[in-house]
Amino acid sequence: MRAQTSGKIWRRHMLVLGCVGALSGPALAQSSAQVLPWGNYFGAALGVPDFGDVGLKIFGGQQLHRYYGWEAAVTRFAREVQSTPLGDVRTDFWGLSGAAVGILPVNNEFSAFGKLGLMAGRKRVRGPGGDDNNNELNLLLGVGARFALTPRAAIRAEYEDFSQGNLVSVGVTYKF
Repeated sequence: MRAQTSGKIWRRHMLVLGCVGALSGPALAQSSAQVLPWGNYFGAALGVPDFGDVGLKIFGGQQLHRYYGWEAAVTRFAREVQSTPLGDVRTDFWGLSGAAVGILPVNNEFSAFGKLGLMAGRKRVRGPGGDDNNNELNLLLGVGARFALTPRAAIRAEYEDFSQGNLVSVGVTYKF
């Protein structure tokens, strides 16, 4: 009789432990999916510029607080070639930028952001009529959204506008 009672108790304990384990799994997964509150990050993005075939951006920054940070980037647009009766006209662009970033966290995984900064850009047009180098310091405005896949890795989409061009891009970031 005593063996049957201890067997029932053992099964009840195992049932309780199983339920606690099953309920704690999603809680642990949810806590591990929380975005790190701030820190350094780097990333890369590919996009569609207003001229050229593709835009590439490599960036890094630091989130100083939940609501703000800063970011620096190198941006390059692939060369665009237009054929004219007098010959080909080639246009390319590269720039260095720095911006303050304002962050609006929506939940643990999703946030929106806006950027305000400066871009030192060089737009070069070469063709039969000669070369035109347009070096400017531009006001940089940007908006975007970020979705955290893990506490450190995220994907983001953004639109950046400056007087020498604009870029719509999708990229990845890694926080360390």
